[in-house]
Formats: sequence, C-alpha cells, structure tokens
Amino acid sequence: MDMKNILKSSVAAGALFALAAPVAGTAQADIKNGNSKVSLTVGGQIGRALVYVDDGEHSQLFNADSQSSPTRLRFIVSGKLTESITVGGLIENDYAASNSSYSFTAAGESAGDDTAFGIRHAFISFQHKSMGKLSLGQTNSASNGIAESTYNNNGGALVNGGGLISSVQWTTGTGGALSGLTAACQTNHFDGLSRDDVIRYDSPSFAGFSLAASHLNSGNFDAAVRYSGKLMGLSVKGGFHYANLAASSTSVKAQYGGSAAIKHSSGFSVRGNWGKQTDKNSGFAGRSPLGWGVGGSYEAKLSSLGATTFYVDYFKSEDILTEGNKMKTFYVGINQDLDSIGSSIDLVYGRYSLDDTSGTDYNDIDAVLFQTILAF
Repeated sequence: MDMKNILKSSVAAGALFALAAPVAGTAQADIKNGNSKVSLTVGGQIGRALVYVDDGEHSQLFNADSQSSPTRLRFIVSGKLTESITVGGLIENDYAASNSSYSFTAAGESAGDDTAFGIRHAFISFQHKSMGKLSLGQTNSASNGIAESTYNNNGGALVNGGGLISSVQWTTGTGGALSGLTAACQTNHFDGLSRDDVIRYDSPSFAGFSLAASHLNSGNFDAAVRYSGKLMGLSVKGGFHYANLAASSTSVKAQYGGSAAIKHSSGFSVRGNWGKQTDKNSGFAGRSPLGWGVGGSYEAKLSSLGATTFYVDYFKSEDILTEGNKMKTFYVGINQDLDSIGSSIDLVYGRYSLDDTSGTDYNDIDAVLFQTILAF
C-alpha cells in the first residue's frame, strides 16, 4: 500500500474509532461575574481537523485548526433594563489558529500559523418584547449567513465551495506546474457582508418571517428577510438579501441572493443557494460573478451518541475573478452529534475542479477531512 492510501485509511479509521468510543461525562463549575445585576455565560469551542489534500502532483496530511469553525471563546451578558427591554452583550474572540493556511509550493508543502487574537463579536444590544432588537458594535451584518440555510447538520465543516482547500493552488497538466490560482479566488457563495462594525435592527417574527437591516462602518448597507417555520407538514427555513457595496468598492455596486432548505419528518432534506454581484463603473470588464449550490441529507438516530447525518453538496461558481473561469465542488460527508457533551465530529470527502475558456488542463484536487468540534 502506498503512502497516499495509508493516509486516507488513517483518516477514515480515526473517524470510525471516534464514532465507537465511549464518551465521558461533563463536570459543573460556577463562574462569578463582577456585576451581580446581570447574568454572565462563558462558552466557546475547540475546533481541530486532519485534512488530507492531493492536488494531482503533491499530497500531504495537514493537522490544523478547523477551517470554517475554528477555536473561539465567548462571554455573553444579559440583564433586564425594564419589564419590556433586555440589554445584552457579546464578546467573542478567535484564538490564533495553527496551520490555518496550508498549501503546496514549488519547494513542498507550506503551513502557517495565525498569531493574531481575532475579534469576532463585541457588541451591545437592546431588545424590546414587541418592537424588535437594536445592536451596536462588531457583529454579524443583517445579511450574514443568508446563503447557508441547511439541515445538513455538518458541524460547520462546509459552508461553500472552497472550505477545505482555500489556499491550495491548482496544478496543470502532467507536469503538475502550480497555476497560481487558489479556491479562495475562484469561488464565492455570496453570503452577505459577514461581521463588521454595524448598527443593526432585527424585527420581531411575524408568522415565521423576520426582517433585518444594518449600516456598516464602511458606509455600505444591507437588508435581509428570513423565514423559519412549518409549511404543509415540512420544516422550512431560508432567506434573501440585498447588500449595497458601492461605498467601499471601486468595482462592485451590489450583491444579492439567498437560500432555502426543506426537511421531511422522515429525516430527508434538500437545500439550495444562489447569489450574484452587479458591477460599478463597468468594473467587472465583462464578468458576471455568480454562485449557486444544491444538496441533500438524511438524518437518523443510529446510536446512543446522537443523530447521524449523511449529506451531499454541489457548488458552482462562475466569473468570480476571471471571465470564463468555472469552479465546481462536490462533497459527500457524515456528521455525528455527540449529545452527551454537546459536540460533533465530521468525515468529509471533497473534489474540486476548475475550467477556463482557453482549455487549460487543471488537475482536480481531492481532500479528505476528519474534524472534531468540542464545545464548552
């Protein structure tokens, strides 16, 4: 057996061992905060992953932080201002990530550590019982997460078409020359405006629908409508967003799109997402950036550990950075909930392909992920 097959077998064996292993109980501890008039909850997660990558010329097993749901620590504050208004706050930080940008170079594999202590959230909110919620500070824009409606329950393993190989370059031809093109610059699922310094308003829910709008420190603004509820006996969730980017971009005017997911009581579900951008001052030079995806899953209780979810996803991105370039991604995966400790593990296989109008022979990239998210 060659080294490549040994590595693939090792990742699969590790996942099976984790599924079969007994789980220890959890301990309780009290944390006292300095202000007894508000409640304080401390939480977070540790995200670790083994990722085997083969670009057609190089192959390597990388031991890294989770690529889409890394290690983080959060402090949640809540208190009653009046009978109708609750004041809340959240501080959440990313810890420095190891091997966060693994890739291959002409000299071999490369893996770099992040040394920065990142800020994900730092905001205060005021929520009225009947009038909605106002948030001020660093947090999600109104449109963040709008493209990611799913019942795949994949523990944050996948959120778009490049989640496992964002820094890996495609190789070309039988010689395997590095192309300089990475998944990060060839795929986009147009998921809103992420986290920023915002003034955000969220409406109360009406018959399952809710509205959100935010203004960003950059001058950009966005709005989104979401739905979560039951329709004809099916669980349904989804949303649509519009984001104006003209204030901070010389080439992009706006971005819009959405997603939806439907789940049957049997455990079967389907999902889809779609999004695109429009240009400013002919900044795309003929490009029409577009991204979409479809997928499905089946969830069942196969053991006392928790729900097991089997899922497949397909993503396609077009004209993201170069006119005529098309990136396609196929995933098949298994997620296992660990109910007794509120955590999860994932085993995922991904295949990534790239085409252009000149007929360049880009080698497909294969990746296998075994990931553990340990929440606390």
